[in-house]
Amino acid sequence: MFLLARTHTRYTATALHFFASLSVFALLLGTALLFWYPTPYFSASGGWQGIRLVAAVDLVLGPLLTLVLYDPKKSRRELLMDIGVVVLIQSGALLWGIKAVYEQRPVVVVFLDTSFYTVPAVALQSQGVDLQQLDAFGLQRPVVVFADRPNSGPGVQEYLRLAEVEQIPPHEQFGLYAPLSEHFSRVIRSAVDAQEIMANNADMKLQIERVLEQEASEITEYYFLPLTSRYRNIVLMFDHQGALIAMISAPFKSGNV
Repeated sequence: MFLLARTHTRYTATALHFFASLSVFALLLGTALLFWYPTPYFSASGGWQGIRLVAAVDLVLGPLLTLVLYDPKKSRRELLMDIGVVVLIQSGALLWGIKAVYEQRPVVVVFLDTSFYTVPAVALQSQGVDLQQLDAFGLQRPVVVFADRPNSGPGVQEYLRLAEVEQIPPHEQFGLYAPLSEHFSRVIRSAVDAQEIMANNADMKLQIERVLEQEASEITEYYFLPLTSRYRNIVLMFDHQGALIAMISAPFKSGNV
C-alpha cells in the first residue's frame, strides 16, 4: 500500500490519501449522474444533498484520520495497523453513504391529482415491491405512471389502510399505478401556462426555447405539467401523444440550495 512508505511525511501521506479518495468520489459521482439521478433529478430529488454527505466522509474523514494517525517514525507493522483502521472506518462510512444515495434514487414519476411526484426506490422496496415490477410500465428509469385515489370497490379499504395505518402516501402506493397513456386526457387538465412560465422566469424560458429549437417545433405542440419534488420543482414537457419530450428545472425551493 502506497501509504505505508516510511519515507512519506505525514502531509504527503494525507495528500496521497486525499487524491485516492477523490478518485473514488469521482467514480461515484459519475455513476449517480449517469444512472441513478439523471438530470434534473440529481438536484431535485436529493442526489446533490446525498453526494455532499458522501464527499464529507470520503474526502474529509479518511484523509483527516491519516493526518492524525500517520507517523513515519512508526514501524511498518504499526503503520499497517493504523492505515487498516483508517480504511475500515472510511469504507464503512462510505458504504453507508453510498447505500443511502442509491436507495433515494428516483425510480417512478407518478401523476396524482394535479401534479407529478418523484418516488425513491426505498419507498417501494420498504413495501416489499420488486422494482422489476415497474418494467410493466416502461423500461426507462424513472418510469412515468398515473395514479388515482379509489372511491369505491375493494381497493378503497387497502388504500385507506396504507395511507392511514402504514402512513404511505397515495403516490407511493404501487397498487394504484396505471399506464400514463391510458389516462393522459385527465393528466393534461392540470397543464400549466407555458407563456406565463417564460414571462416569470428567464432561466426556464431559456430552457424551453432551447428545447423548441432542438425539436424544431412550436410551444403550442406541447403540454407543460408540474412535477413536485423535494428540493426543486420541475416542469415536464409532453407532446400531444403523451410522450415525455423534456424536463425543465424550476428554481430551488427556499433553503434547499
